[in-house]
Amino acid sequence: MEKEIDFIEADKQMHCSEYAPDKAIENNISPSCHNMICKTVDQLKLTDHSFVLEIGFENTEHIPFLFQEVKGISYYGNNISEVMVQQASSDQALKIREGQVQFIQAKEDGALDFEDCYFDYCFTINTIYFWKDPISHFKEIYRVLQPGGKFNLAFVEKKFGGDLPWTHGDFIFYDVNEVKTLFRKAGFVNIEVKQMTEEIIDKTRKELIRPFLSITGRK
Repeated sequence: MEKEIDFIEADKQMHCSEYAPDKAIENNISPSCHNMICKTVDQLKLTDHSFVLEIGFENTEHIPFLFQEVKGISYYGNNISEVMVQQASSDQALKIREGQVQFIQAKEDGALDFEDCYFDYCFTINTIYFWKDPISHFKEIYRVLQPGGKFNLAFVEKKFGGDLPWTHGDFIFYDVNEVKTLFRKAGFVNIEVKQMTEEIIDKTRKELIRPFLSITGRK
């Protein structure tokens, strides 16, 4: 018998620095975002030997895809969960890329322990819902990007995400204009919006096509 999901408990776990994903939650509530990530990364058009930051990585399954796309990149991923950072850092499949992959524990206020203009690209998937002060996150990302650097944020809009069963806690959803405003306030220009879709499995094991937005801005 499948484990029944406690959606309120799931929401608490996803906000906890000691969170390690429960398999039932991982499979039912937070389905693999591999397709969403690949489409988002495609929008960045990564170049060889670039420095790439991912805010709030969910797992390490997509990282080999990044190295297949371009050569010699340096990937940095952060997550608020110390447990997830430790698990990712011990991933033996990534050891062959020692020095090119690093995982760091994120801070709740969005502060990044990197010097100005450190990265060429930054992307984040399904994280904005948890940012208590989103503009501070946007400004920090802007700060650590090189001039001309690109930031891509993928998210499910308010009209599609607000009724999902695992979002009855302190999730905050946004519409496209609200997120575009955050990009502009942080200083980003050349803002582009792409409407995309992903296939997911809901808690009843039915396949669904869910729309999401990918927004890119340039420093």
